[in-house]
Amino acid sequence: MEQLGIILSEATTTEALCQLFESAESIGSESNKVFEGMLLVVQKTNPQVEILARVSEIIPYNEFYTKGDAWSEARRKEKAIPVDVARKWEVCKLELLREIGTNNQSISIPPHPGDGVFSLDIEDNMQRIFDIKENQQGIIELGALHGYPDGIKLPLNVENIPMHLAIFGITGSGKSYTAGTLIEKLLSIQTKNEKIVSYPMIIIDAHGDYVNYADEFNSDNHAHEKWSGAATKFSRFVFPTSNLLQHGASYIKNIGINLDKLDAGSLASLVVEYYKGETSSGSLSISGLDRILADLKQDGISFNKQISDTQTIEQAINNTSSSILASATKNAMKRAISHFREKIESTHKLLSSDSIMKNDDFIDNLTQNREVAVFDFSADGAPGVDLPTKQFILTYLAKLLFNKFTKYKMENKKRYLLFVIEEAQNFCPSKSYNVGIKMSYSTLQAIATQGRKFGLSLCLISQRPAFVDSVIISMCNSFLIHRIAPDDIEFVRKVTGGLPRSLARRLANLGRGELIVHGQITTIPFPMLIRIPKNDRIVDHIAGVTRVVEGIAEASGIDIQSDDS
Repeated sequence: MEQLGIILSEATTTEALCQLFESAESIGSESNKVFEGMLLVVQKTNPQVEILARVSEIIPYNEFYTKGDAWSEARRKEKAIPVDVARKWEVCKLELLREIGTNNQSISIPPHPGDGVFSLDIEDNMQRIFDIKENQQGIIELGALHGYPDGIKLPLNVENIPMHLAIFGITGSGKSYTAGTLIEKLLSIQTKNEKIVSYPMIIIDAHGDYVNYADEFNSDNHAHEKWSGAATKFSRFVFPTSNLLQHGASYIKNIGINLDKLDAGSLASLVVEYYKGETSSGSLSISGLDRILADLKQDGISFNKQISDTQTIEQAINNTSSSILASATKNAMKRAISHFREKIESTHKLLSSDSIMKNDDFIDNLTQNREVAVFDFSADGAPGVDLPTKQFILTYLAKLLFNKFTKYKMENKKRYLLFVIEEAQNFCPSKSYNVGIKMSYSTLQAIATQGRKFGLSLCLISQRPAFVDSVIISMCNSFLIHRIAPDDIEFVRKVTGGLPRSLARRLANLGRGELIVHGQITTIPFPMLIRIPKNDRIVDHIAGVTRVVEGIAEASGIDIQSDDS
């Protein structure tokens, strides 16, 4: 380690000022240059303790360039100033992160004036800085530390994924690229005996950002072996009306539902919510429909048949005593069932679809065989499918997962799955974000509050975090935050438990691919600024790629491929 500066007066246990030596200033040698975000070591002399610090600001001073000084008029008259004889120095503000030692404990005594500030070789001190052991099981590496070479990556602890995580970032910030990178890392988790395991996942893909993983995994070029050595299957689920099914690819599967996987109350609630858009105005219809569905099921008539067979359930509704259900309520119930049947089956063929989702072992296979299922909600995978129907499919999946993982817990089975939801604000919206229907909210809230006990984890991805329900977001204990809208900054600071000023002020202007990682997924108790290098993914990110100029030229018959020069 090389000394770069010295601590000045008025240090606390959280921050300090360091005057840099001339060799470390911005005009000094390149190898010693200090930069914002750089990790340094403060060596306390009494007692002898090393403190890990981060440069939060660098402030250059020059006595001939001070507001109102003796040289103000000379500068005003554009006269030359003898700057070579001026006193000049640089001070950097330090965030004091924690002591470095056997316990890596928090700082209890501030550094004293005169304590030395030293450089830190990150590669040689990874274990000390990030509190990890050599070849530690369950550690994956993401991106590169901001300001450092690409090879210095941030360690993440897979063991803390069950505590839920969230990825935020506006369009163009690199959010989806980072999510894809994280998916790749989770498909290649090293164990202590150097074997590879992968994290089972269900991915709700709103825009086709992740479908190319399924395509790549099932291709003949074997490139997937670099990042999915432990995953046994990677499927792409599309709606039965999608043209993708005509390609005949075995890994492209039908989305289908088996209503008998639900209880009568859940089905009644979904039918009415799907029709009404909210439960409050249809509460009586839900309770009445619950009773009718349960009675018919007890008579041996499946929920699928009840919904498909107009005559059976409508007759049961008509036969219900008027003292139990008023005529208007009966009519509302019949309209709700008719609407549900028309959209779910007549339009989208979800009941009659031959789908492995209907099998009893669908979730078992995903969790036991380390499979990944991408649900393609893009225009290709869900042509003409409206948001309420997508919400219904997500809710159906969420209920299957919650029920199955509750059963695993009761049977003392250790199973894990990451439920990745892109455009999360459309499925668990806040009160300020009106998307009409919120049928998936209660089930996702149940997963957020209880799923961590069972091994069922959420990964919520959103462009507008303030539009995601605050209760569900508050259950997330890990955050990957790209550039966000100014209106979302205060919300993000609140749900993350606060960010240091040096990082919080960057939230609205982070560069593409830059992000702040914070929470229990890291091995350290403080947030880190990292970047995702362009070559950090094995599978290319194709979503969002445009060909505007080529498309305009092609439509106009202009050849821009030839080189006339």
